[in-house]
Amino acid sequence: MSNQHFARLSPHVHWLSPDSTTDRPVLGAVSGTRGTLLVDAGNSPAHAALLLREVAARQLAPPAFLVLTHWHWDHVFGTATIDLPTFAHHRTRQIIMAMTRLDWSDAALDQRVVDGSEIAFCRDMIKAELPDRSQLVLRPPEIGFASTIELDLGGVTCELIHVGGDHAADATVVHVIEDRVVFLADCLSPAIYDGPRRYTTARLFPLLDRLLGLHADAYLAGHDPDPISYALLLADAESLMAVGRAVDQHGPDRAAVRAALATAVNEPLDDSWTELIDAFLAGRCAQR
Repeated sequence: MSNQHFARLSPHVHWLSPDSTTDRPVLGAVSGTRGTLLVDAGNSPAHAALLLREVAARQLAPPAFLVLTHWHWDHVFGTATIDLPTFAHHRTRQIIMAMTRLDWSDAALDQRVVDGSEIAFCRDMIKAELPDRSQLVLRPPEIGFASTIELDLGGVTCELIHVGGDHAADATVVHVIEDRVVFLADCLSPAIYDGPRRYTTARLFPLLDRLLGLHADAYLAGHDPDPISYALLLADAESLMAVGRAVDQHGPDRAAVRAALATAVNEPLDDSWTELIDAFLAGRCAQR
């Protein structure tokens, strides 16, 4: 049984909490007088159906649109269950169309891990969430956009913003303007494919500036159990930028990076700082 909960965050925004057991991310519902926008389709038909049941149980406005924040499996495997006009960045559309031609059997997943086109974590979570994928159908989004698009749901406006980042070049966030809420999905996570987890200052720093520039009251990250405030996002951004600047300044000299960072943050560097240093160093190597 899922331990997820569906909660109201603001006058027009509800969200379905994540579940790390099978890597279910946050899903959302933004409701106006004209209809409800669903944010992401989840990692399976069952996940998508849970969102639809919760929306109906709360007697929210009927779902009218779906937006996919990026192409990763845990955000799109439920698309066929949600039969709505669907928005996504152009690149998201292209990748999902390619995904429809893949074999999703256990053997094919295992081989893609061997080939390096899939990672073991995602393979294992796919198998856990969907042991039987013989009937899996992926539905590419119909409506693509390049930069931004606004949806007026009646009394509330959603701005779909392509932001990119290290995690996924196609990443989109959903800015609920009147409620000052942003669905971040996974845009602030590091890259996870093609080698070790990594960040690059070239992609991350402009992304942080853009997200902070929205000046929202609450931000919902894709796999975080609670919303974060603007103040917390700012603090996280300052930490990330401190690590990135130290790596940019001192390059592969790990000792120099650690010394500069310890001085900058004025605290001992625990494992979480070490993980960030490693991620930025990996990003630096990948760009060379």
